[in-house]
Amino acid sequence: MGVDAVLLGITLACYGVAAVVYLWRMLREPGPPLKVATMIALLGLIFHAGALVARGVVERHVPFFNLFESLLFTSWVLVALYLFIEFRHRITALGAFVCFAALGMLLLAMALPKEIALALQGPQMGNPWSVPHIASSLISYACFALAFGASLAYAWQQRLLKAKRFSVLQKHLPPLHTVDRLAYEMVMLGFFTLTIGIVTGAMWAESAWGKYWSWDPKETWALVTWLVFAGYLHVRIISGWQGKWTNRLVITGFACVLITYFWVSFFIKGFHSYLGY
Repeated sequence: MGVDAVLLGITLACYGVAAVVYLWRMLREPGPPLKVATMIALLGLIFHAGALVARGVVERHVPFFNLFESLLFTSWVLVALYLFIEFRHRITALGAFVCFAALGMLLLAMALPKEIALALQGPQMGNPWSVPHIASSLISYACFALAFGASLAYAWQQRLLKAKRFSVLQKHLPPLHTVDRLAYEMVMLGFFTLTIGIVTGAMWAESAWGKYWSWDPKETWALVTWLVFAGYLHVRIISGWQGKWTNRLVITGFACVLITYFWVSFFIKGFHSYLGY
């Protein structure tokens, strides 16, 4: 068993315990201090980073060139972004969601058949545009996942308030305007990084295959995702929409992210498929 596998096992344990503690604190009172969950999640993030570095050293490339590595990298970015938000804004309500999501991504990475998990994502991986393209795209996925979590928290809080059901959960959920603003900030960051991903992907395609755009399935769905979130930002900034309807756009956009990241990779062959062309 390699060093990266050992570190990954410790990471799984940390995220699992942190998720349970976050959830316990949300649903029951009294419970363990939230600092306990935060410190365990931070410890998991450190071991997670070690696993990524070890993986990169062993494979001699940046650790996101196959589906296994991309799941490791995206889940690390997701937890790192969340902990930054928690430290900055004191928002802890998404802790359980993030840790369970990261745990699920890591377990999926480990459960995939090796021929899928370790297959390189298409040819021309040594192209200089490959690193910024893949990194920015995966970072955007993590941002949109956090925006999705904030939108779910918004919908949950709104439902509890309308029903006038005051409970421990309702007490620990952030105010509607707080999670609405968080979703907006994460979409802004995700939209920026996805735009970089699309532009660098076009540059990569031109240098590798002689054309900027080929309507490959993942290219098409990335564009659809970009358009949905562009629509969200338009109605939010230009039209001044906030609240329920904009949060529904976030949920719709994240559904497009899942199609782009998983459905296209598993079920449709193309230049970006882990199943080959």
